[in-house]
Amino acid sequence: MTMPEADDRMLLNAVLDGELDAAGTIGIERRLASDPALAAEYARLKALRTAINAHAAHEPAPDRLRTRVMAELGGTIRSNGWQPAGRTLPSWRVLIASLALAASIAAIVVIGAGAYALWPFANGTDNVTRALVAGYMRAQISGHPIDVASSDRHTIKPWLAGKAPLAASVPDLAAEGFPLIGARIDIVEGAAVSTLVYQRREHFVSVTELVSGSVKYPKTVRRDTMNGYSVLMWDDGERAYAAISDMPVVELESFVVAFQAAVRRDREDTGSRSP
Repeated sequence: MTMPEADDRMLLNAVLDGELDAAGTIGIERRLASDPALAAEYARLKALRTAINAHAAHEPAPDRLRTRVMAELGGTIRSNGWQPAGRTLPSWRVLIASLALAASIAAIVVIGAGAYALWPFANGTDNVTRALVAGYMRAQISGHPIDVASSDRHTIKPWLAGKAPLAASVPDLAAEGFPLIGARIDIVEGAAVSTLVYQRREHFVSVTELVSGSVKYPKTVRRDTMNGYSVLMWDDGERAYAAISDMPVVELESFVVAFQAAVRRDREDTGSRSP
């Protein structure tokens, strides 16, 4: 899969900014449907924008930033735009020069935004969780979040058992408002892992079950945000779990409470049937 060209990235930013006309928007939507690399880059940019809007402070650029940019460009700010030092430009060239200044400032802002987007990873987020979030994003982009579609746990459980080495718990949470719609197999560090998919309104929740201790998840639920998605992680001593969704984090927390209770009930029922 090749990375999108610079011109394509500019088009994606134009789409996100609402700058394309109807024909241009339709054209890029068709390309997104047929080009996985371009679709992945669009999802990354959209998630980055969501994260910045949700968490970054909205403050005007400091005066020192403008002074620095002006010094680099060797000009001054006039009432009709940026004026290069020692030159008088026609009005249309003043406009172009002003746009160049704006682009320079925007580039600096984008660099800062990129650093912010990497912040969770720089603070020790493990590769497993990053891979699971990437799997969630791929499933959303493709429009096929599940490999097997079923609300019957007795259908999903044996399907997963034939594809992943770890026997997965498959709680039924329809009564709690999170109906099971299916499952998929994600690949994490070269290994197949079981991911259940639940739905709540237009939102999906992916829950991946891992070997306890294989990742450094706490006994109490830890919350994180990656690429604009909420991630809740925990290890109950028998299994480790990661729940990922784009729905409000309060609802995701309610889902996790219901999921944990259902898993405990299933284990108690299994234990009571053991000889």
